[in-house]
Amino acid sequence: MLGAGTVINPIIKIVTTIAILAAVYFFIIKPTLDTTNTAFESFSDSFDGFDSLPSDIQTEIDDAFDSTSNSGRLQDCIDRAINGTDVNQNQLQRCVDRFGG
Repeated sequence: MLGAGTVINPIIKIVTTIAILAAVYFFIIKPTLDTTNTAFESFSDSFDGFDSLPSDIQTEIDDAFDSTSNSGRLQDCIDRAINGTDVNQNQLQRCVDRFGG
């Protein structure tokens, strides 16, 4: 015997599930992804120092990033060396030697 409850109840359950999933996406997942994208974009926009370095130093720094477990401190040290009045190659070398692995 088919009644109104037999058809309507499953439809209400499906609509409720979809509404909950949509709410989770719009209120939790999407803001988190937007924040992550913003963080990566601001990092890449603020750091453009490697492109202006000589190729031998750039290669050495890339190798140091590949071999280190302390990339945050290496990044900070290199930023300080690059953002001075001029690029201090001795300071860059000290950064690579100290934090490069």
